[in-house]
Amino acid sequence: MPCRDNGHRMKHRIVFVKYHGCGNDFILKDETSGRRTPDNARSRLAIVLCDRHFSVGADGVIFIEKAKGVDGSMRLFEPAGNEADMCGNGLGCVAAYLMKKSARSRVKILTRDGVKEVVKSGADFRVDMGRVRTDPDDIRQYVTARGLPSGSAKDIDISAKGGRMRGWIVNSGEPHIVVRVRDLNELDVRGIGDSVNEDKTKFPTGVNIDFVQVIGPSEIRIRTYERGVYNETLACGTGATAAAAVAVLAKWVKSSPVKVDVAGGCISIEMAPKGSALMTGPAEEVFRGNVIVEV
Repeated sequence: MPCRDNGHRMKHRIVFVKYHGCGNDFILKDETSGRRTPDNARSRLAIVLCDRHFSVGADGVIFIEKAKGVDGSMRLFEPAGNEADMCGNGLGCVAAYLMKKSARSRVKILTRDGVKEVVKSGADFRVDMGRVRTDPDDIRQYVTARGLPSGSAKDIDISAKGGRMRGWIVNSGEPHIVVRVRDLNELDVRGIGDSVNEDKTKFPTGVNIDFVQVIGPSEIRIRTYERGVYNETLACGTGATAAAAVAVLAKWVKSSPVKVDVAGGCISIEMAPKGSALMTGPAEEVFRGNVIVEV
């Protein structure tokens, strides 16, 4: 319940559940009943709550709401205070939470990228990520005309710290540039990501970058820089999806499902007909708590 202090700042008592998928961690705030946090406060709360040194710490705060015709909706606010369009691991975490709450094994969740279905699959969760989009029209909302590749998603040129690189740009619910590299260990992922995201003329709302090393016929290893977090994360569901989709389309791997090794674990991506992707991975509750924050 919010209250006002003498410095005219609002104090909020936040009751939350902490979840993670392969180390990609989220603070879940259930607002399916009772008071709904206004969007401007959500942005400020995310900035405060995601701080790993002075607060709970997370890659984002997800507000769960009621929505017509589905089991719930999710709104993800990232550490920079912006709202993300989609998040595969976050979606899996919300699904795990709703399944535990309702004792169900299948749920539909409304995201800013449409309705997604999630099914319990053994100890993991199988997420319908939808179609991985490669046409310039599907990317235009994220990249200005100056930055769009000419007629194809497979040839985007970016200037970055240490030089220039070329890759694919796709929309897997979030904009991702996918770049193949020989050795992931040699990369300054944050330095490159920061450098690319400084170009607001080309990428006005930022862009995610996935660096891919091919490990085997159906296995890749990736490192992802996430916009909104503006740092490397231990895992990224939309990034794993984008990287696996490009690996299949570019014939870097022979078939799907593609095993995607991330810093925090392993995610499996299966490419279904018509370009849609199914992501299977873990979603685990870490702890429950409450905290008072001032914004």
